Formats: sequence, C-alpha cells, structure tokens
Amino acid sequence: MIVKTEEFKEACQTILLALDTKEVTLYNEALELSANGSVLDLNVTNRQYYVTVKFNLSSPTQFKATVKAKTFLSLISKITTEFIELIVTEKTLKVKANGEYTFPIIFNNSTMLELPKINPGVVTNSFAINSDILLSILFNNSKELSRGAEVIKNSSSRSAQPYYYIDEQGAITYTTGACVNTFSLPTQIKMLLDDKSVKLFKLFKGNTAVDFKMSQVAITDTLIQTVLQFSTDKVILNTIMPESSLISSVPAITIREMANKSYPYNVVLSKDDLLEALNRLNIFNTDSKLLIKVSVENDTLTLRSLTDDFVEEVKISGGSTLTDEYSFYLILKNLKLILDGYTEDYITMGFGDNKAIVFKKQAVVDIIPEPKVVG
Repeated sequence: MIVKTEEFKEACQTILLALDTKEVTLYNEALELSANGSVLDLNVTNRQYYVTVKFNLSSPTQFKATVKAKTFLSLISKITTEFIELIVTEKTLKVKANGEYTFPIIFNNSTMLELPKINPGVVTNSFAINSDILLSILFNNSKELSRGAEVIKNSSSRSAQPYYYIDEQGAITYTTGACVNTFSLPTQIKMLLDDKSVKLFKLFKGNTAVDFKMSQVAITDTLIQTVLQFSTDKVILNTIMPESSLISSVPAITIREMANKSYPYNVVLSKDDLLEALNRLNIFNTDSKLLIKVSVENDTLTLRSLTDDFVEEVKISGGSTLTDEYSFYLILKNLKLILDGYTEDYITMGFGDNKAIVFKKQAVVDIIPEPKVVG
C-alpha cells in the first residue's frame, strides 16, 4: 500500500502532539491502520478521545496493523520522500521511504490489538462550526493553560481549570489569569474539552465546515456519558466530556465582565516593537517567574527589571494619554507568551483599576492579574 507523504506526515505530526504519555497503557501507546477498500483509516485513542484520519488510496486494499504509536508517528514526521509504502505481514509492519523500517504488530493475547472505539449516542445538540473557530481556540486559549501550567498541576480533580470551557458566546480558559475568546454558536450549549482533544483541532483545515454533535451514552442505569463529536469527510474526533457538574464551577460571567469592562486607561502598542523589546529583555531572564515593572507616562511605555539591570522604552501608538505615571508589574514570560505568534500589527492594553491588565486582540482578550509587590 502506497500513501502520499505530505498529507500523511502532517496528520502524524499533529497526532504525535496529542498522544497521552502521562500514563502508558495498552491502548494509548498504540496506533491502528485499517483499510477495507480505497480509504485508509489512521486511528488513535487514549480512552477519553478516539480520532480517525482518513486517506484516499489509489486502489482498493485490505490492510490492518496496530503498532507503537509514538515510534511510528515520530518516524513518519521525519520522512522526506514523496511517497511511503506500507507492507503488513503476519507479525510486522514494514515502512519503505528514506529507508526501510520494521515495526512489530501489537497483539492482545493471540489476536491483533483493536482499539476500543468511542461511539456517539442519542444526539441532544448539533450544528456546523467553522474550523477557524476551533483553530482559534487551539491557538489563543491554549496559551492561558501554558501560562498557568503550575496552577493546573496543583489543581484538584474537582477543578475545571485544566479544561477549555465553551458555550454559545465563545471559549474561556483560566488559571491565575484568563483568556476570553468571543464567537457565536447557533444554539445554547455548555461543554468542557481537555487539552489532548483540543490539540487535535489542528487536524481540521482552515475555513472548513465541521459537523458538531453532542450526544448522551448510557453506560449503566445511573451513569450517563456525554460524547462530543467533531467531524468532516477526512477527520472524525469523538471525545468524552469531563463530568458535567464541573461546568457550573466555571466563573464565566465574572471572567467575561473583567474582559469587557471599561478600564481607566487603554493604550495601543505596536506588537512588533513590544515583542522585540521583550525578546531583548528575555536574554537576561533566568527565572520563569521574573517580574518586570511596566510604567506608562505620556506617549511612552517603559519596561525595567526590579534591580534596574535592563530598561526598554516602547512608544505608544494611540489611545489614552497619561500625564501622571502609572506603574504595575507583570511576569515577563506571561507577557511574551501573549504576543508570540500574534499576527496583527497592534494590540490594545487596558489597565488602571489596580486589579488586572487586559490585552485585547480583535475577538480575544487576555487577562493578567496585577501582582502586588511589597517594598
């Protein structure tokens, strides 16, 4: 069986990022390749999500192989030939590309391992969602979880902080701060998604209609699971939603109020000028929690270390004019993470209530609490 490398490689690179390596089990370290006709299915699961990526074949084929996921995906991610040939025998899968590579088939007792599917149940909500929204959640809301990785690590099992909260008004992630991503969905809905499932949103191409279904599956007489499905003709992602009671713990109204309130001061800054200054300051940064002092006065924003080892000035492009200096403190890494990968030319910074700093980028608002520094 021969597949084109480019599309196959791109999917493998994305799935590799979403592999669940926290706990090694028989299933979450396995990858299943299956063809029964002119379409090859690549399947991966961690028992919380099950994803299938489909590839068209030039001719009908019967094919089945289950191999070590991380090794296979890592290899395919580094292939540079135009085509990849896959050959399955009774006990091995051979890959021919830049070289020849042999993978042992994974067996469960005496039969080839088959990955347990996550099947939708009774549909309770469905609509089409543009893939650009899913990619925006992946790109923007994931940054808040990166900033708050330590908070998430120490959070209780009853906390919604490790998850992405999504409703008809948009998406929210929150740890010490928050990211509010505003968009509209056609019906009222509330859901939570885990980080591994959201990483798989990268499989959906931009500006594509994605079919969404929320369904209920009866596990026992008293236990109901909610399954969320995102699908196109090429990708099917089924994911089990965390316990629905966690949704009520998300302070969505309060967070959105913080994002949308009128702050005393709002200044417009060149993204490139600010990011270039942060990149230079980051050379001196040996502490992931390094605080910098930010001062705004007249048409200038000044960034300096608490020990005055470095100072940078950035001209303000527009917005409020401050005749008196206003100062606050931010963690350098957090500010840089907000700007990294941001494509627009300007960003608006709101501040002045002595509680929070907000960074507004079109439909996305990042909220950072204003740290209190003594002395």
